Amino acid sequence: SVTQSVTVSVTTTPPPNQNGLERSGRWFTYGGQPTYFVGQDLQQIVADPEVDYMSTLDQLQTYHINKVRIWIDAYWKPDAYLHPWERVDGRYDLDSWNSAYWQKLREFVAAAAAREIVIEVSIFDVYPGRIRWWADSSMRVAWNKDFNVNGVFSTNEYGNFYPQFFDLSYSERSTSGKTIKDYQQALVDKTLQEIGSYPNVFFEIANEFPGTFSDVDCSPGTCIDQVYQWQQYWADYIRQQSSRLVTVHANDSSGQQTDGVQYFWDQSSVDVLNFHFYSDDPNNISSLLHDAQLKGKILTENESYRMEDGDVGRMTREAWAFFLSGGYYGLYQDDVKLVGSSQWLPFAKRLKALRTVAEAANFSTFSPVDGGGNEYDSLVSGGPGSDWQVMANPGSTYLAYFWGTKSSASAKINLSSGNYSYTWYDARDAAVRGSGSVSGGTNVSITAPSSSAWDAASGLVLVVKK
Repeated sequence: SVTQSVTVSVTTTPPPNQNGLERSGRWFTYGGQPTYFVGQDLQQIVADPEVDYMSTLDQLQTYHINKVRIWIDAYWKPDAYLHPWERVDGRYDLDSWNSAYWQKLREFVAAAAAREIVIEVSIFDVYPGRIRWWADSSMRVAWNKDFNVNGVFSTNEYGNFYPQFFDLSYSERSTSGKTIKDYQQALVDKTLQEIGSYPNVFFEIANEFPGTFSDVDCSPGTCIDQVYQWQQYWADYIRQQSSRLVTVHANDSSGQQTDGVQYFWDQSSVDVLNFHFYSDDPNNISSLLHDAQLKGKILTENESYRMEDGDVGRMTREAWAFFLSGGYYGLYQDDVKLVGSSQWLPFAKRLKALRTVAEAANFSTFSPVDGGGNEYDSLVSGGPGSDWQVMANPGSTYLAYFWGTKSSASAKINLSSGNYSYTWYDARDAAVRGSGSVSGGTNVSITAPSSSAWDAASGLVLVVKK
């Protein structure tokens, strides 16, 4: 059995659950208060023994980044990382848990809870429909019988394990008599047992669905039609076993479509609908999410363009796009050890700025659409950017995000009657670029900052409050 040393540095006792992470309609609450979460997808932070996760959490807290997504099994470095199962001579034993891994997971979650950082725990992250992941000997996915000691599960005639991984009645059994469903349930149960009592966790069933990440004959939308019941089954199961919130990946794999969301948006066991769009156009993301905006679910993107690609303006538009669509955003980072580096810092500042403005604007009181599903974008008819998206609680608060070709043109906005104050924020750092007061009416003109004061690629934010 291969073991790796783990330094025990924090308590693993869950803190009292004093209204931890909960949900109020489309928004998260924490400690009973609406909280805007800006996150990072740091999948292997627990698995990688070279990562100083305490220092990483401190860096995140410094920049008000208050959510992290992890993967239960970061399988792509079998020899270098900790894994949920014990390994025997380089192969996994699906019948034996690796206590060192679970100890470290508890420590990490406890340390995050002490900093009021929530952890989204993605339970199933393997790509059984793609040969590149399923059968790659350098990755050695634990579910593949070539890489475990349990004699299951057999690669199919196509060289992968789709749709078998998502078949709850698949009959192949291990040497100890267990099916794929038995082992999946064991992993769910173990995860709930170890960290389900912490107030700062919630659970994502699966990272992505087959779709474009499959070496199978299906176009986007058809794979999820075949296997969505599997994800719903585990969402229902977790809801029966735990009070923690449940996330489902709601589009077919990834990309700019929403095939599959219709299966989950009316399910009571589903709290969060997650998407991977990889789009930096707020208008496009608003359109993609429009049909989901009246379903009362939390909307998220927990995996974005990679930070390592280096385009901070693109990241900023992507993040604000999800917020302006009534959702939350998580930045994807391939190399966890870059947290705190000069490369990471500009991205962290943008996340901090988003949270700062969202909470200053009392984000939980407004919506991107009215009760009939009509976009509030039409409340604005012009402004200092060629494009805009709007959220509002008409008569109380309005927020408009401008980007694109910039100018110093005043914002033209329809406000209900009354007296309002307004503030212009730079999306790069939440710096105030202008402020004043205005009376409500049609096509109210609000003087904009000089075009030299903000960055068109990152955007400018107008908040108007009664």
